[in-house]
Amino acid sequence: MQNLAPGLRKLSGVETSSKIVYTRIFLDGIFVPPNSPPDAAPLSTDDPPALIAECTQAPSGKLHVELHGHFGSVEDTAYYPPWRPANQDDLFPPSTVKTTVAMDFFGYTRVKPARRQWEFVTAPRGEMRYNPPSSQSKNLEEITFYLQYLRALPTLRLTLGDKAAQFNVNPLFDSMRKEPICKAAGI
Repeated sequence: MQNLAPGLRKLSGVETSSKIVYTRIFLDGIFVPPNSPPDAAPLSTDDPPALIAECTQAPSGKLHVELHGHFGSVEDTAYYPPWRPANQDDLFPPSTVKTTVAMDFFGYTRVKPARRQWEFVTAPRGEMRYNPPSSQSKNLEEITFYLQYLRALPTLRLTLGDKAAQFNVNPLFDSMRKEPICKAAGI
């Protein structure tokens, strides 16, 4: 794990079984009261929430970007490759818990919150990711659509139930622009 700045870290490498090149950039956030204004005072954060940009390059050269996050208490920072069948009888990927997360975007103006489906990944436990469009997802937009929102409205608030985590994404975007495998994000 490489510290890039206070509250900003990076983990890069090549996953041995899949040969996927990866970079995970972690941005610490703050907890705020749900439905509070964007400049609300933070709640105590001994274990801060994190927003994670995960950029990968498959052996074929294809680039991919995902957005992960958690509401604290996740110490495992490792990269886990996408599920692949272990043998011919292994037909279905493990099921994941899907949940609706409200995504608020703040900046020079405010837009209506987007309520989109995220899923808790099987590993690392407690981490969730934006669920990309598929037959297993209610979402119609790729995460890159919302990354473009964040270019103009650089404060993201994720609300799940009674927890709200807020992130200033500018340092995350600056780090992503420096990573060649994060080109698929288009920022």
